[in-house]
Amino acid sequence: MVFELLGDAGIKLAAQIVGIGNIILIIGLLYYYIKSYHEIKIGFTLGLILFVSLLMLQNLFSLISPILGNNISIDTHLLVGNVIEFIALTILLIITWKY
Repeated sequence: MVFELLGDAGIKLAAQIVGIGNIILIIGLLYYYIKSYHEIKIGFTLGLILFVSLLMLQNLFSLISPILGNNISIDTHLLVGNVIEFIALTILLIITWKY
């Protein structure tokens, strides 16, 4: 029902607002992870920095691809987003398992 009220344009705007919120949260995480890495320099923190950086890349791609227009198909968009997420989760699994 809410989606019907918003319409396509409203849903796209809501998705962009949430994407910007995600990027703000990720910037905060990156700040603290980088600060922590400078203090203790362990591989786990470096892995977290890589993980969060890939999440940032995924969110930027999600925000920028609609701006680029219809040049990117929905299938390509899903594939790129899923590949980035897969790599990020693989890094998270490795550092969690290792440390």
